[in-house]
Amino acid sequence: MRRLLLTLTIAVASVALAQPADAQLPLKYGVQGALMTGLGDLPTGVPSGVADLNGTFGLGARVALQPPILPIGVVGQGVYYFPEGDGSYMTYSLAAQLRLPLPVISPYAIGGWQFRRTSGGGSSNTESGPMVGVGVQLNLGLSLFLEGTFEFNDEITAAPDFDNNPIVIKGGVLLG
Repeated sequence: MRRLLLTLTIAVASVALAQPADAQLPLKYGVQGALMTGLGDLPTGVPSGVADLNGTFGLGARVALQPPILPIGVVGQGVYYFPEGDGSYMTYSLAAQLRLPLPVISPYAIGGWQFRRTSGGGSSNTESGPMVGVGVQLNLGLSLFLEGTFEFNDEITAAPDFDNNPIVIKGGVLLG
């Protein structure tokens, strides 16, 4: 009987004295818009049914793990573009983000690996390659960001064809 009473006393005391824990991950999630530019021709491997992607807009989602003290984070993002014609174009990436952790405005560099999927005219193609970029994040309760990235095609050579490597300008909002 003493053991049961001691166990109940410890349980009641633990519940009564418990404090809420703030051990949440510094995870931010949000939406973004993108503009693909800098393309002279269609990227390598794009099916013929896909229209020219230069000047194409896209919408997507972004998740960022950004510890408040550490200058490095991880960003996962996906964008679905709306090209003219009946084809489709999507990108997904996982990248590291090195930022200057200032209270209000945080400039950063981003670099990672990107996957691209194109389809049109009854065929589809998936390729991948590195992407690098720079951006700035404005933290005012919610985080606004603007970044420019340079995406390399799958066929990386000593002298890449920069006319087929898109420059993407992204902007959006992160919550969390």
